[in-house]
Amino acid sequence: MPRPKKEKPNRSDGRYEMKITIGKTIKGKPIRKSFYSYVSKEDAQKQADEWLIEKEVANRTGSSFVTRSCTFADWSKKWLETYKKPKVKPHTYDYTYRVNVEKYMIPYFGTRNLTDITQAFIQEYFNDHNDKLAQSVLKRHLGILKSIFEQAVNNDLCYKNPVRDIVYKSKKPDVEKHAYTEAQSNAAQRYAIACQDGLFVYLVLNTGLRRSEALGLMWRDIDFKEKTVSVKRAVTPDTITPQDGDLKSEHSYRTIPVSDEFVNQMKKISKSKGYILGDANNFCTIDAFDWHYKKFMNKMSHDLSIPYLSPHELRHSFGSVLYERGVDIYTISKVMGHADISITAKIYVHGTTEALRKSLKL
Repeated sequence: MPRPKKEKPNRSDGRYEMKITIGKTIKGKPIRKSFYSYVSKEDAQKQADEWLIEKEVANRTGSSFVTRSCTFADWSKKWLETYKKPKVKPHTYDYTYRVNVEKYMIPYFGTRNLTDITQAFIQEYFNDHNDKLAQSVLKRHLGILKSIFEQAVNNDLCYKNPVRDIVYKSKKPDVEKHAYTEAQSNAAQRYAIACQDGLFVYLVLNTGLRRSEALGLMWRDIDFKEKTVSVKRAVTPDTITPQDGDLKSEHSYRTIPVSDEFVNQMKKISKSKGYILGDANNFCTIDAFDWHYKKFMNKMSHDLSIPYLSPHELRHSFGSVLYERGVDIYTISKVMGHADISITAKIYVHGTTEALRKSLKL
């Protein structure tokens, strides 16, 4: 008896399609889902039957159920637009999230379906990047990947989050932070306050402000009577107009006590209104600042024979000097606007041998 003639594919692309009803809309209209196969119509039907069984098991056990396939590339872009772009500043979005996802993660995981990415595959990613990225960057990548898959699970795109029990250790040496000693800081302050482009250096060595906070500082933020500086706003590369409260975190909003000498020096150059590092109407942009800063620091470091420090290292110098003077870590944390005291402890508690010797009163 001859074998029954095989049914021809019902799609122009050579695939068999089987449609089933998986539910109804609010208005009662059937919701249809298609299953495809290059083998036969029966194979497409088998996929549909297995899908219905898995869905029923998920409903009865309360476990996750993947409703559709999605590639890592597609979902990570959706994650960026949905969960990050509306919630963070444009500069943070671009340099903390988008660049890392597009430069490192999408090229590595690419068009793989989320359900095909296992914990072992995630571990391989970190193993392959241990010699390319610093420890802090690897930590950031772990947080990004964890969030990408966590939201994928919440959207029924994968069964579970594979970013678990990941071990990573960068082979790149830690970047050493430099700081001025108290003597170097005092010399730099005297030099800076006497120069037109040295005001930023003088400000940071006396207050520990971040670069963005110093650029956003206005004359009205200095209370000459109470001898304090209030941090209320910041300037970043994408700042259009600095706004009060537009800071790194809620802990960044703070009032810093300052010395009599600082108050007296600032009184001599006070303009009563406007931005301290700009003018009455305009703040200093990041690009303009960088040009003046590099020019000034090159000259000062040469004239005083002291290290060339970055803006962040000047801020670090402020904290280091306080620590060497014996100021407790809680006070340093508060005055520097750290979100967590563990950050302060990690940076300063290790100290220098001489600082520890003073603390131990040896």
